[in-house]
Amino acid sequence: MNQADLQAKPWQLSERARKLISSAIREILKVTGRPEVISFAGGLPSPATFPVEEMRVACDRILCDSPAAVLQYSATEGYLPLREWVAQRYSVNGASIRPSQALDLLGKVLIDPASRVLVETPTYLGALQSFSMYEPNYVQVPTDEHGLIVSSLDATLTAGARLLYAQPNFQNPTGRRLSLERRTALAAFAQRAGFPVVEDDPYGALDYAGAPLPTMLSMAPDHIVHLGSFSKVLSPGMRVGYIIAPEELHFKLVQAKQATDLHTPSLTQTHRARSRQGRLSRDAYPEDPRAVS
Repeated sequence: MNQADLQAKPWQLSERARKLISSAIREILKVTGRPEVISFAGGLPSPATFPVEEMRVACDRILCDSPAAVLQYSATEGYLPLREWVAQRYSVNGASIRPSQALDLLGKVLIDPASRVLVETPTYLGALQSFSMYEPNYVQVPTDEHGLIVSSLDATLTAGARLLYAQPNFQNPTGRRLSLERRTALAAFAQRAGFPVVEDDPYGALDYAGAPLPTMLSMAPDHIVHLGSFSKVLSPGMRVGYIIAPEELHFKLVQAKQATDLHTPSLTQTHRARSRQGRLSRDAYPEDPRAVS
């Protein structure tokens, strides 16, 4: 179906719907179904890394132990043990929300038509597509081989901005990692900016050399919105991630999610909490040494 087919229908589409275009990321991923293609374009984890047997065991035990709970409606904020794990890991409060949906919810809560949104040059295509539903004006923030240039964030560039979106770890599409010096400077900027800095961090756990750098969330928790995902470290198919935000913004994000889909699936959240690679299973199954990371 193409745009002309839609326009030929008797009903009237919204202006927002008429402006929608297909996701470039999904178009890239279409070729991954071809067995002769190994794609480096879509950020796909290797299927060889999927913990299939552990996931099967976790699903079996969940459906045996607590089928009613995981098949029933649940809290918008997310599955409590998973949220507690996120909170313990970051020493803050967190809500379980699907990773790509977090960008959409931030757009709903923070962006009006013609709002200024600061983005790295270049930036993640998926973020642009999510935010574009709310018709912002994008403002490009200069970068170099070390990532976002924090000193460029002067009053002229940032005037009237609603948020700054950044990926400090292995940025998509450049793969750059923001230095400790620049992280510290960007966190300091967030404390005086008057708008949130969104720290999107799906790749931080994939650092296999050297000491991990601290999150900006740890430096300025009242001014940073931190996004995390299990897609790269477990599997992307179950679509579970989390968002950590200051309390007043967190409340609005929960309201926006209630109006969107009520809550993330209980089964996938519980599975994440109880699977061995979820690193919660010592609490979930203390009697089973095979389940302990």
